[in-house]
Formats: sequence, C-alpha cells, structure tokens
Amino acid sequence: MGEKKLKRSLGLWDILMFGIGGIVGAGIYAIIGEAAALGGNMLWLSFIIAATVALLTGLSYAEFVSRFPDSGGSFEYIKQSLGKKPAFFMSIFMVFTGVVAAAAIAISFASYLNRLWDLPAWIIVIGIVALMALFNIFGAKYSSYYNSVATVITLAGLAAVIAVCIPEFGSTDLTKLNDSGWNGVIAGSALIFFSYIGFEDLVKMAEETKNPEKNMPKGVLLSGLAVLVLYVLIAISSVSVLDWQKLSESEGPLAAVIETKLGTAGATGLVVVALFATSKTILSNILGTSRLLYDVARDSEVNWLKKFTTISGIGNAPNYAIIAIALMAIGFGLLGDLKMVASISNIFIFIVFGMVNFSLLIFRYKNRMNNKKAPFHIPLNVNNIPIPTVIALLTILILFGYNLYNLTQGNM
Repeated sequence: MGEKKLKRSLGLWDILMFGIGGIVGAGIYAIIGEAAALGGNMLWLSFIIAATVALLTGLSYAEFVSRFPDSGGSFEYIKQSLGKKPAFFMSIFMVFTGVVAAAAIAISFASYLNRLWDLPAWIIVIGIVALMALFNIFGAKYSSYYNSVATVITLAGLAAVIAVCIPEFGSTDLTKLNDSGWNGVIAGSALIFFSYIGFEDLVKMAEETKNPEKNMPKGVLLSGLAVLVLYVLIAISSVSVLDWQKLSESEGPLAAVIETKLGTAGATGLVVVALFATSKTILSNILGTSRLLYDVARDSEVNWLKKFTTISGIGNAPNYAIIAIALMAIGFGLLGDLKMVASISNIFIFIVFGMVNFSLLIFRYKNRMNNKKAPFHIPLNVNNIPIPTVIALLTILILFGYNLYNLTQGNM
C-alpha cells in the first residue's frame, strides 16, 4: 500500500484553476483594507509591485518544476541545489507556512460566517478545516472539482465588484500619495504579498499533473498574470467607490464597497462569495502542505516520518499527511489572532520564496557548463545566471524589510 504513487489526473485547466484559486483566496478579502491604509489611492500600484515580485519568483518555480516535477515543490528544488540537510531545515519553514496560512484563513472564514450565522468561532474553525481535509482525502480530482466551482464563484463575485464600480472609474486621483508617501506604497506591497502564497501550493501538484514539464510552468505564469489584472482592477474599483480611509477602517472592505452600490443584499452576497474564497484557499493549503510532508517523509531516513508516505483510501491520497496538516492547522486556528497569524505566515513565505530564487542561482551556477536546458528556461541570462532571478531575490529582500517595518509599526 505504501508503494502506491500519486495519480496523474490533472490537466492544464485544473492547474490553472488551482493556481488562480490558490492566489485569489482570502488575501483579497481580508488584506485589501489594511493595504489601503498604507498605499492610499495608489493601492493599485502596491498590487502591481507585489504581483511583479511574485511573478519574477514564479519564473523560478516554473523552471524548477519543469526540471523536477515533484510533489515536494520548494523542498525538492532546494534539495537539488543545496543538498538534503538545507532542504530538510527549510521544510520546517515550508510546512509552518502552509499550516499557519490555513489557520489564518480558517479564522477569516469564521468571521465571515458569523455575519450570517452566529456560532462559536472554534466550532467553525474545526468544521471548515475538517471539511476541506475530507475533500483532500477523496483525492486531488475531487479537490479540483470543488476548487474549480469555488474559484468560479469567487471570480464572479470579484467581477461583480468591478462591474458595479466601473461607472466610478476616473472619479478619484489614482496618483495621489497619502501621508505615508512611497514608503506606504511599498509597505502595502509587502502586506499584500500574503495573497501570492498560491505559487508555493500549486507546484506541489506536479506528480498529479499530466505532462507537468509543460503544463506546470504554463499554469504558474498564466495564473499569476490573470490575478495581476484582476487585483489591479479590484484596487482601482475599491478606491474609486470608497475613500481609502473608509476602506481601511471597514471590517469587510469589499463588502463595504459593494454595499455602497447595491445595498445590504449585495453585501450579503459578497459575504457568501468570501466563504467560498476562504474555504478553497484552506483546501489548497492543506493539499499543498500534505504533499510537501509526503515528499519530505519519502526522502527522510527518520522512521516515524515514513507513515506520511502511505498512499491509501478512496482518493489514493497521502491521508496520514493530510490528517496531520489539518490537525496542526486547527491547533493554530484555535490559538491564533488573524492579523498576527497572517503576519507570521507572510514572513515565512518571503523566506521560502527567497530560498527558491537563491537555489536556482546556485543550481544554474553549478551547471553552467551543461548545455541541456530545462523544458522551461528563464530568459535573459549572463554566464547562465538568470537576471530576472537576481532581481526577484533583491526585491524579495526589500519587501521582507518592509514587512518587518509593518510589524514594528503595528500595521499588521
């Protein structure tokens, strides 16, 4: 039973939906208000900066996944470049990132559901994490079905926000800085980066993807570009309808935006959409992190970890890994405060993204005499060193610094 392999059941469309769904999740609903407090009317530029840095890192993920279509994702890439010990050390950060992100989003889900149905938050956290874990146990294909439906609903909700706000486009000076100036715009980008954790989860689906060497790079980059356009339109829509100060003070920023145009019924509808958005992001985090744990256990010589390599059940999935990740997420969800949990997750995703870029530079340097290129090869190279990856690493370091600034200033 333990020798079974993950089934290749996902096509390009599934991967694209996982990519878009993993990125367009809780972040846009929970963080846009906080980001507006930093970026003001230039919130749209904060989104562009964050998306650009994420896409530059997406290039590194795309090349790595085309070389090593492995369920370990970042763990596998770091292992191939720096060796097993650094990879195992970094896997702690990777697992922690996925678990804490799922916990933060479960807390967010509970706050949204409480607008419609008054239940203790702890019951909601346990219930939603358990339900999304169950989808994972049924297998990647069933997870993909739910993710695709939830992604379509999420995108429809965001499209509705944009549609009702289009008449207001041009009514606000989108080039006006607030008192925080350019520092506020960049600090807003650092905060928004939490929304781009989806890249990390997506590549872990490589062993369950058909023709992953080609489909995975396409999925990573196309989903990132699609989300960039969507986020910028949402940012422009939000500050065009609501003053950025009101947006930053709102409990549910996008619900407040659509309430301005469509009233209470519109706000309630968007809350329902937010429930789908947050739940599918929990699903993606559990799915991706369980695959990471599966791969780490497979490569480890630690006996007790070997249990997580078991592929079993109706979905032919790593069920012990799924259950372990779900239980840890519930633990953090019951203990954590949303802002603090999200801020911690943000720090670790910067660390992981930075290490992936650094690992690609090392891998390329070690193989500079090898003329064999990956199925997806990053362009613009000097002595086999990809310039976009160097820029990605530098910009991540800058945003990481601003993320620490946000923490010390109490902006998160």
